[in-house]
Amino acid sequence: MAEAVAVGLDKSSIEKTLIHIVEDLTQDWGIELDDAVSSQTRLVADMEFASVDIIQLMVAIEEHYNRPKMGFQDLLMNDGSYVDDLSIGQVIDFVHAKLTGVPA
Repeated sequence: MAEAVAVGLDKSSIEKTLIHIVEDLTQDWGIELDDAVSSQTRLVADMEFASVDIIQLMVAIEEHYNRPKMGFQDLLMNDGSYVDDLSIGQVIDFVHAKLTGVPA
């Protein structure tokens, strides 16, 4: 039987945390969002994130979880090329896998 996931590391808690981080960042940057942020929200297409914004998001996530070098390059690269866009859900799955060791 698999061990229970630590409190705050289940996907629902990670989703709430990441959405809060994204909302804080966009508020700090003065970005007005038309729709609520959800797991389906795309960083580039829906929120118009530039590459530097994505990097700031990744750093904020690492700082929040006190887990430097989470290996976001594995999420951002595909076959040697940068991915065009990511959804919040993809980031949630990646962070969950890194924090719990449970593959997405």
